[in-house]
Amino acid sequence: MERTEITNRHEKGSDGTYGQMAGPGALRDPLWGTIITPTAIEMELLRTNAVRRLHYVRHAGPASLHTQHTSTRLQHTLGVFACVAHFAPEWPELRAAALLHDVGHGPFSHALEGLEGFDHHRHSEEVLSSEQIHRALGGLNRQTVLDLIEGNAASPLRSREGVLHADHLDSWVRSAAAFGILPRPASELLSGFKLSGPHLEADADTAAQMIKLIVHEAYYHASADNIGPVAVLRALTQRLIGEGGLRGTEMGNLADEELLALLRRHPATAEETYRFLYRPQELRVVRSDEARPTEAYRHRLNKLYLTLPRIQGAVDPARLPDYPKLEALGGLLGEYHVFWEEGDIVEHR
Repeated sequence: MERTEITNRHEKGSDGTYGQMAGPGALRDPLWGTIITPTAIEMELLRTNAVRRLHYVRHAGPASLHTQHTSTRLQHTLGVFACVAHFAPEWPELRAAALLHDVGHGPFSHALEGLEGFDHHRHSEEVLSSEQIHRALGGLNRQTVLDLIEGNAASPLRSREGVLHADHLDSWVRSAAAFGILPRPASELLSGFKLSGPHLEADADTAAQMIKLIVHEAYYHASADNIGPVAVLRALTQRLIGEGGLRGTEMGNLADEELLALLRRHPATAEETYRFLYRPQELRVVRSDEARPTEAYRHRLNKLYLTLPRIQGAVDPARLPDYPKLEALGGLLGEYHVFWEEGDIVEHR
């Protein structure tokens, strides 16, 4: 298998295809500038319902309804696949794991995690047990692929050691590109990494750039633009389930628009869903010690993604200029309250 070609040129692709997500021919990733020729197994995986569904799940969750961070889980998946295929072109199980690593996500990605007991890790196992995925994997071992997805086996895809891996690398770079703050082309950032054992290692300059993106992503996750929509969507979905408009066991298989359609149709959620979609500027988010109405939705931010890059030459990340900013991020965790400003809800259509 040939090592992935990286290019910033815009000539016609050698296989004549741009931007397609299910073949045939080479996959050109528009963020990373890579060109990858999928194997027959990878083409079958790309055509499964589970992977295709990811094109209808927003990577940024409900914040994508009100921001320009509008990429899909499939675009992110292909970006992770591009990185993995670049660093480990001869590791078929890892390449398959990259394509399948997000199939357990529910609608709007992480937004509904824990609702009605939903766990995207457990759902991933269920999806990987499906007959369609089993057939698509061919001779690849399902448990090996699952262990790579869950980080039980060390790899550049996922890590339980707090080390930056391809999943977070694509997420942070993709987010920065969406918000217009990417410090250099993604292909240049990619060239600053190499594979060392099962882990990615960055040169010091690339690591410093990644720390900046990590800090930005943390503040974005704790922003009103993210927390407000997540809290409202969770409340609306919980209400829909409570009113019998959706079974909790069915939630994880929905695409974003399928959930929104249910919310817009049900009388218990229709008005607020319309306001959510068309008047997001009326949402307010405060910390737990600030004044808020009694009907405010509670939202708890329990986790930030702070996996740090390994640096070539065993350089301590603490020596990087933006490292001290990481220490302040813990203050973003905790309880928030979300509510609508006073005013009438406009009539929904």
